[in-house]
Amino acid sequence: MSVSDYITSVCVLRAPEVIIVSQMRAFLIVIAGVVLSGIGAGTARAAMPQAPAAASPAEAPAAYYFILGRHLEDERKIEEAIAAHKKAIALAPDSAEARAELAALYARQDRVREALETAEAALQRDPANREANRIIGTVYAALSEQRQPFRPGDDLTQYSAKAVAALEKSRRDAGFDINLELLLGRLHLAARNYEKAIGSLRKVVDDQPGYPEGAMLLAAAQDGAGLKDDEIRTLETALRYSPAFYRGHLRVAELYEQQRRHADAAAAYARAAAANPRVDVSSRQAAALLNAGKSAEARDILQAVMQKKTAPDASLLYMLGQAQRLLKEGDAAAATAQKLKAAFPQDGRGLYLEAQLLRDRGRIPEAITAFQDLMKRSPEDASLVYEYVSLLEKAGRLADAERALRDLLAKDPLDANALNSLGYLLADHGQRLDEAVDLVQRALKIEPANPSFLDSLGWAYFRQGKLELADAPLTQAADQLPASSTVNEHLGDLRLRQERYADAVTAFERSLAGDGESIDRSKVEKKVRDARERVKK
Repeated sequence: MSVSDYITSVCVLRAPEVIIVSQMRAFLIVIAGVVLSGIGAGTARAAMPQAPAAASPAEAPAAYYFILGRHLEDERKIEEAIAAHKKAIALAPDSAEARAELAALYARQDRVREALETAEAALQRDPANREANRIIGTVYAALSEQRQPFRPGDDLTQYSAKAVAALEKSRRDAGFDINLELLLGRLHLAARNYEKAIGSLRKVVDDQPGYPEGAMLLAAAQDGAGLKDDEIRTLETALRYSPAFYRGHLRVAELYEQQRRHADAAAAYARAAAANPRVDVSSRQAAALLNAGKSAEARDILQAVMQKKTAPDASLLYMLGQAQRLLKEGDAAAATAQKLKAAFPQDGRGLYLEAQLLRDRGRIPEAITAFQDLMKRSPEDASLVYEYVSLLEKAGRLADAERALRDLLAKDPLDANALNSLGYLLADHGQRLDEAVDLVQRALKIEPANPSFLDSLGWAYFRQGKLELADAPLTQAADQLPASSTVNEHLGDLRLRQERYADAVTAFERSLAGDGESIDRSKVEKKVRDARERVKK
């Protein structure tokens, strides 16, 4: 990208003071005897003259050639325009303004060396000249982004700082230049100065809410600063103004997924697909739908996509099998698993899907064997170990389950998930409760705000009979995981023991309305009835 192209790429709008039509310039050549006194104060293209009495070129020769140069540039007579500006400089040798104007013309023609040298000459006469600083800042910004040295031996890492310093000097005392703030925002963002980037880019977005690229840059700065909620709001606002902005919809969908807002993510992927039908995001939409518990919608999308493909796709087959499995379409899921294995024999997801189907059908010993085979194929995949441990627990093989988790900890003593899982396993079965508390506390030192770990700690305290200690972590876990049936059942059990029966009813009802994972519904329903009876007494 040339410097002139770079300048264009960072422009949102041409500021009103820049837009001077050629016919007006031609008229000004005749009347502008007082446009400049030696081509002195003010921004190069700032103020229009106040229509003085007509003056001849001989009365104000520097001003005449200054405006003639602008007029000739508009007429695309570039070399003649350069000659006119040089004549103005010759007639006003102390003028920074004349040199800044010529430097700007050179920059627009991508004549980088001449632009920089002329702008530097302008600053020698007036270090505060806004136009010269703007040109130097813009050129150094372009060279920095393009990784191009201006002079042999230059330190490229200094170009960005030079650009920022110059552009800061070109800022106006009142109001703001939207293109300048946009360029500063980009430079600060590239330098990871996120706070300063946000300051400049916020001004751009507030002034031009319909400019999606500005919103994307601001969102990137907010992302770098860890302001995820602000990033989402920025993009949501931008999409209201620019509903066809594909990249905005895609980024919002990704952010929703990070926040586990899977239904919102699926809807955002659908809007992205509508905005740009040439890009296929159906697999990402289907994954979001699966995570949102909308398996039927995911299945229908996946089947429609696969009908259009001429060759099998491993990821699509795997997701289709998962959708069918979650819909309890066991035979269909098994058939999909077979297709996946046949088309992609080295892909372990076909075997994994079959192992899950064995577990779903209650064939626990066979499922255990299948997971053992999977772990041999993928010894670094810890997620398989956790599913294997769950199966061992169902089979009553608690010692084997504990051994598998301790093997994980032997590989990595700081594995927070392994620490928590072992602590919860011991607590849930009332074994070595002091160790269970210690294990979960170690996990929480690594991930202090993890709600699943808080639930484990609260449950371990509950099993110890330390109800006061159990209260805070279980309450916090339930607040953060309102859809978790297990967490809410734990909180209900605590409230029941605390004789807070109405609160226990609420917690048990939330458990029944939740994800349904790892609970016995009939037992929870009985707990609800018992708690309600106690409320009446």
